[in-house]
Amino acid sequence: MATLILTAVGSAVGGPLGSAIGAFVGQQIDRALIGNGPRREGPRLKELEVQTSSYGSAIPAVYGSMRVAGIVFWASDLIEQRSVSGGSKSQPGTATYSYSANLAVAFSSRPIARVGRIWADGNLLRGAAGDLKFETELRIHYGHQDQPVDPLLASREAPGRSPAYRGLAYAVFEGLQLAEFGNRIPSLTFEVFEREDAVPLHEILSNISDRIISGETPETLNGFAIQGSDARTSIEPLINTFPVTLRPKGDGLEIEGWFDAPHLAAASPSAIRLNGKAIERPAKKRAAQSNAAASIVLRYYEKERDYQIGLQRHGPRLTHDREMQLELPACLSAVAAQRLTSLSQYKEWRSGTRRTILNFVI
Repeated sequence: MATLILTAVGSAVGGPLGSAIGAFVGQQIDRALIGNGPRREGPRLKELEVQTSSYGSAIPAVYGSMRVAGIVFWASDLIEQRSVSGGSKSQPGTATYSYSANLAVAFSSRPIARVGRIWADGNLLRGAAGDLKFETELRIHYGHQDQPVDPLLASREAPGRSPAYRGLAYAVFEGLQLAEFGNRIPSLTFEVFEREDAVPLHEILSNISDRIISGETPETLNGFAIQGSDARTSIEPLINTFPVTLRPKGDGLEIEGWFDAPHLAAASPSAIRLNGKAIERPAKKRAAQSNAAASIVLRYYEKERDYQIGLQRHGPRLTHDREMQLELPACLSAVAAQRLTSLSQYKEWRSGTRRTILNFVI
């Protein structure tokens, strides 16, 4: 407005030169009063609430070393940061927005020893040496009975009201920058070490069954994660895959091995020794077991491949009805998995059917 008025006044008083001077002075007044015009706004989220996990989501119980998905059980709303870039006397600036989040993520319902790598949307967020690849502050709580209250969670609750979540292993991310994840909370997975050594199979069976299952076996796993509260669902894959079965004993069940364990430790994938005698392709030796599977396929988690699904096969590639598919949600080496496929084939030949848990209430 000042530009128009002063241009007209300058033209009337001083002609073309006065018009130019009036226009310049008017532009300066307009810029001082109303700026350079509307500033350009970059993309901005309309909804700043974080979507947390649904109530009742199962938190895995980790044995040994496993890669497990985290469960978000607490989060603040997204934190918005606004910055202005560019702009000059004649051009408006551009406002851009970035977002961060504070959140607590549970990953084991049992105490653990340490956390290794962390992945966000499949990309490494934390390396094996503890180095962070993205901007955030990270605190890990290991679930021990002396676990303190996290300071961030405590600051958001009334004094003395925030629990320490003892018995629960979880991580707190403070100021996690979300630009690399499309301004949303990424899917987080954790490499969890409940211990450094292998886990005895009988310890897992005893704990899952609340001590209903007793006895010992030399079989071990690198890692295992129990999902949910259904003990039978967790136990059956172990019993169906490992060379053990369960027999009644008193009010419970006792682990019973199928073979002499010292022989098994030295058995090759192609031959099993039982009482000193090699058993080669036993399905050919017992016609009564013609209905048994001629090929065993085992799917498991392989630590050497970042806990991706591995597959081992014993026997020829056949049609689906002649193959036994074993799904074992456990961490094994490739050598151990190959050994189990050969043992499972012999176990199938001996029984003529898959072994399942005896009809006990577990």
